[in-house]
Amino acid sequence: MRDELGSYLTQVSWKNLNQAAKDKLLLCLLANLSVAVAGTSAMRLPKPPLHKGHLLFDGGETSSAREAAFYNAALMHARTQDDFHPIGNLHIATIVIPAIFAQAERLGSKGEAFLDALAVSYATAAGLSRQFSPVTTPRGLRSTSLYTCMGAAVGVERLHGNNATAMANTLGMASQTSFGTTQCWPDGTDEYQFHVANAASQALLCSDLTQAKVLSGKNALDGPYGFYSALMGLRPSFQTIKNDFEPNAAIVETVLKRYPVSGICQPVVRLSEKLALQVKDQAIDKILLEMNAFEMNYPGTLKEGPVFQSFTDKLMSARYCLTSVISEGHFDFDAFISHNYQKLVPLMACTNVISASDLGTLSCRITITLKNGQTIRDELRNGGAQLALDWSSIDEWAQDLWMAGKRTPSSYSKTRDVIHDLHKLPLSELTKCLAFD
Repeated sequence: MRDELGSYLTQVSWKNLNQAAKDKLLLCLLANLSVAVAGTSAMRLPKPPLHKGHLLFDGGETSSAREAAFYNAALMHARTQDDFHPIGNLHIATIVIPAIFAQAERLGSKGEAFLDALAVSYATAAGLSRQFSPVTTPRGLRSTSLYTCMGAAVGVERLHGNNATAMANTLGMASQTSFGTTQCWPDGTDEYQFHVANAASQALLCSDLTQAKVLSGKNALDGPYGFYSALMGLRPSFQTIKNDFEPNAAIVETVLKRYPVSGICQPVVRLSEKLALQVKDQAIDKILLEMNAFEMNYPGTLKEGPVFQSFTDKLMSARYCLTSVISEGHFDFDAFISHNYQKLVPLMACTNVISASDLGTLSCRITITLKNGQTIRDELRNGGAQLALDWSSIDEWAQDLWMAGKRTPSSYSKTRDVIHDLHKLPLSELTKCLAFD
């Protein structure tokens, strides 16, 4: 599988994407860089030593490409507002953009080569996870850690040239490196930032090892003791999953997150904002939230409280997300980073969360029963479409993030313009825009 996938990925490029995928890839780049710019307030990992070399997305530079990738990945993921692939159940951009960006700085790459590498990374991460995240996730293995590092590593290697053998070797090496569990969500701890930081750094290391002629096993993925067999007891062939690596689908399916909460809770927040307008100040008797069963059972989603440790377990808790919005009347990020949430405890106590067989992913249904007996009920289906950001709607959302990161409107506008034309420009033009004014 390793070598077959390496050969397949040589066909993936910016030029070969359809127009919808090209538009979405550029949109993902702009959106995720905007999230990174605003990430400082939720950042838990220390900043590396400042020296001239590689850009840090919240200001300054550091001399090591791996250190830059490590820090920038955590920064992009700090608010958990980076993009999200609902089928593979993983965050792709937060690992692949920092890793490929740092490598492209190293090599002085052109914008089109950078976009080639991003397309390869999205295709690889989504393809490796699409059929298998439902197997690994219930065991506590975090899909973002397991699969996206491999995607990022192949993308980093692609910047050295479109060499099937080198990309295959790097993929095999990356299958041995990145790991993480979902226990951080119910515990409310900080490993979620370390997961992506480590994966981005390891992606560069794996490519460096390939360049140093270090060899990975040709059966690293599908051998009797390889990745899939060791973790899942499965031995898929490339032919059975080949269609899962279709790059246009991998990119277009990606969801941009309007809110800094888990991908699973995006529709919960969206629908809660709608219902909050009807509830206003009326007394609530009970709330019923219905969700897709797989999403509901993702670690942390069912956390009831009354004790929450940090932003980490709040952003995962469907109850916290719902009741915070109903209580405030709208989504308020401060309610998630504040330790003062006691007013939500009674409302969470009367909120029940159950699965509904008729609800697909990124869908939910909320029923609010008021003390006066009135019932307020609505549902949101296909939340990916309803929550979607596009080029006509992204500016207000992104500008708010740049302001939160203490950046100027002109910096955002310049970055937007450069990303739109990045396939015709050197990557250094994007680096200039991202540096502080």
